Amino acid sequence: MTDEELMLLLQQNDPLAFDELYRRHRQRVWAYFKRRSPADHADLFQECFMRLLERREQFQAGTPFLPWLMVIARNLHIDHWRKSKLRRHEELSEQASAEENWAEEIELWLAELPEQEAKVLRSHYLEGHDYESLARRFGSTAQSLRQRASRALKKLREGL
Repeated sequence: MTDEELMLLLQQNDPLAFDELYRRHRQRVWAYFKRRSPADHADLFQECFMRLLERREQFQAGTPFLPWLMVIARNLHIDHWRKSKLRRHEELSEQASAEENWAEEIELWLAELPEQEAKVLRSHYLEGHDYESLARRFGSTAQSLRQRASRALKKLREGL
């Protein structure tokens, strides 16, 4: 019996027809999703056969079955890719927003400190400069800058 004949039987709700179509094509569909979406291939695989069942009435006699099934698989993959891309974009936007808010809050805290202390904290903690390079830049010693930073952090803690 051909795949197309099995689909016509499936349209008449023959469960054995689905079992046979699944048996014939599960490896190909599994491999398709495994290559394209390794992290989510099992979910996509299952969804593909669910859609086959849901859309069995749309299958038309004379249509080759395998290309019809693989269009379902391809569309699922494209939808999944778009959704995951959108999700990543939303996550990055949220992260950027949180970082902007955090940066603004830090600047507000630094504004409460004397200018020299704020410069040392900003340069060391936010810009990543070590105390030795800052000592050369500010014309001071590394030990002096460490003490200044320590005092500034203590003031911030007490203010919070």
